[in-house]
Amino acid sequence: MEKIFFPDKEIKTDSIELGHIFRKIRAHDSKMMMVEVFFETGAKAPEHKHFHEQITYCIEGEFDFCVEGVSYLMKSGDSIYVQPDKLHYVICHAKGRLLDVFTPQREDFLS
Repeated sequence: MEKIFFPDKEIKTDSIELGHIFRKIRAHDSKMMMVEVFFETGAKAPEHKHFHEQITYCIEGEFDFCVEGVSYLMKSGDSIYVQPDKLHYVICHAKGRLLDVFTPQREDFLS
């Protein structure tokens, strides 16, 4: 039976950038993944790209979310769609959290 319930107390927190960026894989299967990412003020997720589609929702905080050289100021309640293979990065201006949804799931996050 595939897993359908992901209680918070069973989800580990992964350190992405020691002391600055952390993530929790909230739920996933082969077709989709939801990840909550925690940022400290001043943290930067480096520029990267991947073949997954991505939608990011800003839960709290303030971020510059840059896609293919264009910067978008994200605040609580804002969302952005990132097409596959588009270069993007994030700079956190005020401590916050982003909720990322990927399709298909990010296998690299599971290893």
